[in-house]
Amino acid sequence: MKAIILAAGAGTRLAPLTEARPKCLVEVNGRSLIDYQLEALALAGAKEVVLVLGYEAQQVRAHCGKSARYIDNPDYLTTNSIYSLYLAAAELDADTFLFNCDILFHPEVLQRLLAHPNAVAVDGRVERVAGEMNVASDREGRVLAISKQLAPEQSQAQSAQLVKFDRQGALEVGQEVRRLVQQQRRDVFPTSAYGPLITRQELWAVEVGDLPWGEIDSLEDYERVSRQVLPRLRGA
Repeated sequence: MKAIILAAGAGTRLAPLTEARPKCLVEVNGRSLIDYQLEALALAGAKEVVLVLGYEAQQVRAHCGKSARYIDNPDYLTTNSIYSLYLAAAELDADTFLFNCDILFHPEVLQRLLAHPNAVAVDGRVERVAGEMNVASDREGRVLAISKQLAPEQSQAQSAQLVKFDRQGALEVGQEVRRLVQQQRRDVFPTSAYGPLITRQELWAVEVGDLPWGEIDSLEDYERVSRQVLPRLRGA
């Protein structure tokens, strides 16, 4: 089992917390986000971790050391996360977890993803709002669409943005990422590369709304996660 964590962005919306350190090293309750993630991955049996770095990459290398391998995105200021994944596309050759570095989550989330060949963690309990990564699925849980352009009334859940692929699914996502970037589609999100799996109804929505999780993309997110997610994470 492998994990790819996208951690290249400058995290400007988290300033001043990111003025002197990258987003993945921002601390929640005295512990960095990446440390929470690495612990969860170890519990889930991930033997390899690949970090795609950009902003303050040397700090991440110094912090994580030999616990991960590293890929640099020199264009992190001008590219979206799909380009970071493009640079790591050759790593999509095995059962793989994929997520951004700014998600704080309970380790059980990854355990639930392991029950399916290809799966995305979703929260059907939160209120769906426009502009979030919304997910539409059928009654059996097969993903029909996942997009920030998906209207709330057309979705059943919000993505927790934690994904797991089996080897074949990972290879297909890698191929689709290459195709999109080579067509200069560098402004889209990695979810755009899930299209072939969704078309064949091979991507499953796994409910994790009963578990604590949260994305930390802004100072408002940071305060909310510290106030609402962290206490549940301690007690879960």
